[in-house]
Amino acid sequence: MPAHVTLSPRQLSRAMLAVAIGGALGTLARDLSLTLDPVSHSRSWIAHVPWVLLVINIVGVFVATALLRGPLRHHDPNDTWRLVWVTGVLGGFTSYSSLFVALGEIWHLSVSAGIATGALAVASGVAAAALGLRVRVRLPRR
Repeated sequence: MPAHVTLSPRQLSRAMLAVAIGGALGTLARDLSLTLDPVSHSRSWIAHVPWVLLVINIVGVFVATALLRGPLRHHDPNDTWRLVWVTGVLGGFTSYSSLFVALGEIWHLSVSAGIATGALAVASGVAAAALGLRVRVRLPRR
């Protein structure tokens, strides 16, 4: 189905369900991964950097780019697999908004550290996307 075609109510329901299921799985994976991040009560700004969340976002950007560059490249944006994996799972798994909330805490401790951490987050995402463009991902044939 061409991307510019309006979805029927049934197709829209299926698309919403795909995103919801994928999003729930991605969010669950992120929440379980965040339990690996140790809680620190230090006043140092470095203790407030959400390292696990940085890694989650880097992995999510890399995988999404690799999938969209590889096996999902020619798929319609309304394709169920694309909606489940990219929009749902990886959309739920990554969380740049949570990362930037943590930057607020760092900012209050050190403005320069907040700027550096934000720059690191953006630069690492761009680097992950660039790397994702270079890899070849192939799905097994059915």
